[in-house]
Amino acid sequence: MEGSYAPRVKRWLGVILRVGGTAAAIAWIATHVDLGTARAALARIPLATFALAVVLIAANVAVGALRWRVLLRAYGATAIPATPRLVRLYFVAFFYNNYLPGAVAGDVGRGVVTRDAFPEEGATAALAVVLVERALGLVALFALLALGLALSSGLPTGSLWLWTALGSAGAIALVALIPVGKRLAPHLPRPLARLAERLPAIVDGRAFGVAIALSVLTQLFVAAAGWALLAALAPIGLGDSLLVVPIAAATAFLPITVGGAGAREAVYVALCGKLFHMPDGDALAASLGLWLAHLIVGGLGGLAQLSGKRP
Repeated sequence: MEGSYAPRVKRWLGVILRVGGTAAAIAWIATHVDLGTARAALARIPLATFALAVVLIAANVAVGALRWRVLLRAYGATAIPATPRLVRLYFVAFFYNNYLPGAVAGDVGRGVVTRDAFPEEGATAALAVVLVERALGLVALFALLALGLALSSGLPTGSLWLWTALGSAGAIALVALIPVGKRLAPHLPRPLARLAERLPAIVDGRAFGVAIALSVLTQLFVAAAGWALLAALAPIGLGDSLLVVPIAAATAFLPITVGGAGAREAVYVALCGKLFHMPDGDALAASLGLWLAHLIVGGLGGLAQLSGKRP
């Protein structure tokens, strides 16, 4: 009884932490920004601009599915599902990542569903590939942030270079550790060694390079969507928007929020005000527009889940 009770407690504590973190961030927004001003700014965004943002986020998901397929090949998967099925699974995962706390439920599902791609290593290898894919997304985000810093001229970027270096180093280290997992297994405690022994190694370096390029492309779609919404409210160039949108997008990886909600808006308000002297209401409106685009695309994934055939 105790063995089954402890996991439930930990799971509920995680849910409470994420919901609490999201609530705290939203409370900060509500006490620092005039919501009426934000509502008026949101109404100033042209419908065509908002539609473009939705299309760009959907393109991010579709290319992400292609990256997933390429990564499976790079790690030696022998039974890779067809591309249309991977695209559908990616949209479904996007729904869960945006509507459930933690932003990882959909990714775990993708790993479990594709466990047969690795007949020997099973779900461990499939989950490892999904983890690498997420890490490559972070690497691409920080690469775009670095590009924005390089293009910025005279803006008070402060410690953004430091955060860029730390974030990039952490994501790259995670990607680099998985291929050497089997080599490290003999030196690890037995429970960890059993997992490490099942981690896949890169067998197709060219495919891995393609996956890196696709990661940059996926994040460019998100950056373009964020810039379109910002530019509808203020004269902000694409290069300057890279100082804000990638960091805001990275909040979706935080384990203490629901899809980055609240934290993303706080990033927009803080950075847009500091860098561009943008009114808080306008910054919040741009962030909410990007979030709504994510929710609409996630909703498409939910419809795909409901309409799919069940085994």
